[in-house]
Amino acid sequence: MNPSKPRAVSPVVPSSPLRHRGWRALALGLAAVATGCGAGDEASSPVPSEASARAQALEALPASCVDIKTAWPDATDGDYTLYVSGEASAPWTVYCHGMAGTPAEYLTLTQTQAGANSSQYLAGGASPGTTVRTTFTRLRINPTTLKVNTADQTFATSTGSLRHSNSQTLVTSMSYGVAMSCNRTLSQGNIDLRGTPFAVPTGQLVPWGGSMAGTSAVSSEADQVVSLSGGGYCGFVGLAGIVSPYNQGGGLLQLQYRQGDRPASCQDIKTAHPEATDGAYTLFVNRDPSKPWGAWCRDMAGTPSDYLTLSRTGDNVNYSQYTAGGISPGTNVRTIFTRLRINPLTLRVDTSDQTYSGSSGSILHGNQSPVTSMPYAAAMTCSAVGLGNIDLRGTPFAVPVNQLGRGGYNFEPSSILFSNNNQVVDLRATGNCGWIAPMGSYNPVNQNGLSMLLTWSVPQ
Repeated sequence: MNPSKPRAVSPVVPSSPLRHRGWRALALGLAAVATGCGAGDEASSPVPSEASARAQALEALPASCVDIKTAWPDATDGDYTLYVSGEASAPWTVYCHGMAGTPAEYLTLTQTQAGANSSQYLAGGASPGTTVRTTFTRLRINPTTLKVNTADQTFATSTGSLRHSNSQTLVTSMSYGVAMSCNRTLSQGNIDLRGTPFAVPTGQLVPWGGSMAGTSAVSSEADQVVSLSGGGYCGFVGLAGIVSPYNQGGGLLQLQYRQGDRPASCQDIKTAHPEATDGAYTLFVNRDPSKPWGAWCRDMAGTPSDYLTLSRTGDNVNYSQYTAGGISPGTNVRTIFTRLRINPLTLRVDTSDQTYSGSSGSILHGNQSPVTSMPYAAAMTCSAVGLGNIDLRGTPFAVPVNQLGRGGYNFEPSSILFSNNNQVVDLRATGNCGWIAPMGSYNPVNQNGLSMLLTWSVPQ
């Protein structure tokens, strides 16, 4: 039997939000979702002298990684949301590389199954050796022109080695979008942009060299997939004008941003692309093109579930704690979260889901019931101060003030402090036993958590 029956549960009116000032706030407000990066300094941090110049640089939505770095110099390599021509209706997920120096934009390819997004030079005939295959996971893209540098192999792996056409030219890799051979046998290549908002306009990939019958570039899936077959003596299919498409011999492949319906859930993605795998995707609240967010789709091979990746992670952020002592002996139980299970249609977080979390400590609640983990957005104690933290900075979501309440015995000194446009909530629970958790909670321990509503609220 639990010793602490709730006397009342009452919401707490938060203090005035502590708003970020200057360029860091603007960078976070406009740079949208960064799955690998956090927010700026605390509100008490001094504003840099160049604040106005940096703020001016992001008066529009970011269109490049340079825009993000200009407003947020501490930003690290990772995934961000950019907007084609700075238009809110045209978001896309970019991987910003080299943020400590000169930023470069890369398009992450979600289709990574065998044979996908690969170029191949089939060995044999006039080109002895072993077949060379290069597989790409990201493409270097110009965010202004949307042209891909097919020669860039920063995020690619290659196998095989051959001598090109009885020459001394050693081939160990291939540029993107090529299928080639010198043995009169068709080689195969593939472009697959499904899972991104881009497509390949037709007419750019053509037969070259001593191409044989059957050399072709066949588009499908609304021009997001191009199946390449090329060969001859020596022949290939590749970018028009590129005569040596091996090693770093590449050119510029024009992509096109695709307008239209946008997925609201991981199930939407699976329905459109049954072969989609677990990973990061961009979803849209109510399919609204102005409301993109970064989701982690799990169990895509079965029943997909949607998770919100938390940019702020660490020992003292996005955690729930039951502080040991009094009638609940043991060691403090702390659960730290890195992703939250979220219903993408209602925006309710399942605080009991601990799939992406880690816990430490062990307590006997009321000297009877073992506690080894805590739900999200909870703080509890039976003698001292229970602690907790919610930090949604780096995402476009915030916590409505009416979602959290206090409960238990002698909980009156407990506090719920909202800050940073309600994206940060610090929890301090007191009582014997007392807690803070989503409204209606009772003894929020282990997997005993209720849902908590989030709201779309990109910080300004």
